[in-house]
Amino acid sequence: MTAVPHLQEATPPDFSTTLIERIRSLIGRGQFNAASLLLPTLEKLGVPAERISFLRVEIALGRGDQDAARSAIDAGLARDPHSADLLVLRARFALANRDLVGAALAAADAITAAPDHGAAKSLLGQALLALGQTEQAVICLREAADDLPGDFGTIEALTTAAPREAVAAIREWIAGGHAGTPIRNLLINALLAAGETEMATAEIRTLTAAGLGDGQTSLLAVKAAIDAENWSEATTLFNATTRHLPRHA
Repeated sequence: MTAVPHLQEATPPDFSTTLIERIRSLIGRGQFNAASLLLPTLEKLGVPAERISFLRVEIALGRGDQDAARSAIDAGLARDPHSADLLVLRARFALANRDLVGAALAAADAITAAPDHGAAKSLLGQALLALGQTEQAVICLREAADDLPGDFGTIEALTTAAPREAVAAIREWIAGGHAGTPIRNLLINALLAAGETEMATAEIRTLTAAGLGDGQTSLLAVKAAIDAENWSEATTLFNATTRHLPRHA
C-alpha cells in the first residue's frame, strides 16, 4: 500500500502585513483616497499607531500636503511621544523648513529615546552645524558616520564641519565600490574644503577624462581654478559651464 505523503498546511500570510503592502502600492500609484480608506482597518487589526502614522505621512506627502504630513507626525507623537522614528521625521521636516532649533530639539529627543539612532545623530549634527555649533556638530556627525557608513547627508555635512575626516570617509566609501559621480563630486568638494586643491583638480581631471563629469563637476572645476588663482582657466571653465544657460537682454 502506497503511503500518502503528509502535506503541511501552509501558514497564511499575516493579513495586516498584506494590507500595509496594499496601501503602499496604492500610494505608489497615486490612489491616495483609496489608501486612506484602508487605514481604519489597520487600526482595528491592532497595527501599532506608529506604523499607521507613517502611512498617513506618506499619503500626505504624496498629495503634496506638507501641513497634513506635519499634523500626522504631531498626532502620532501625541499618542507615542517617545517614538524615535517619528521624532526623526519631525526633525527632518524642521530642518527642511530651516527651523534649526526645532530640528535640533526633535533630533535630541530621538537620541534620548534611542541612543543608537544614527539618523537622529546625523540630523542633530546638521542642525548644530547650521546653528554655528561646529564642535558639537562634528561629534554628532562623526558618530553618525560610524553608525551609518556611506550616508550621503551625513558625509556631506561632515565635509563642511571636518573636511579631512570627510575625505577619509569618502575614500573608504569609494574603495567599497561606491564610485558614482555624486560621490566623486562630494570627494572633490571635501578636498577643496580641506585646502587640497591639487588633489581636487586631479580628481576632476580623472572624472572628466572618464566621461563621468556633470554640471556639478564643472562648477567644482571653476572653484578649484579660483582657489589655485588660475584666473584664465577659471574664466574658461566658467564660460564653458554657463554656455547653455539662457541669456537675457
